[in-house]
Amino acid sequence: MTHDQLFVFRNLLHGLMDQIRNKDKATAEAISEVYQACPDLNDRATLEAERTMLILLGQRERSLLQQIREALSRIDEGSYGICQECGDSIPRKRLEFQPTSTLCVHCQQDQEQEAAMNGFSWA
Repeated sequence: MTHDQLFVFRNLLHGLMDQIRNKDKATAEAISEVYQACPDLNDRATLEAERTMLILLGQRERSLLQQIREALSRIDEGSYGICQECGDSIPRKRLEFQPTSTLCVHCQQDQEQEAAMNGFSWA
């Protein structure tokens, strides 16, 4: 991968990181404001369910932040865009779609098929 391509992916990853952080901060502020202004117990119960869902989404986003940090580390190390399973290059189109990818399409499919055979669902 060229220096210019790595620069583009580095900026893309930093942009994704900023988006997640801004969204997380705005969501936390909104939940806090609405929750404090809601004296009705039924409404509070609904808000609590929504809050729980948002916490789960936040955990997913924190996981994505970690994947982004790891991708940025791979850029620094010179291993970004290399499949961690087979060592082949990950196609640029795949990285554009999923910039945190660590596996080429073939190895990802193999991993998913193996997980499916072991009763694990990616969904």
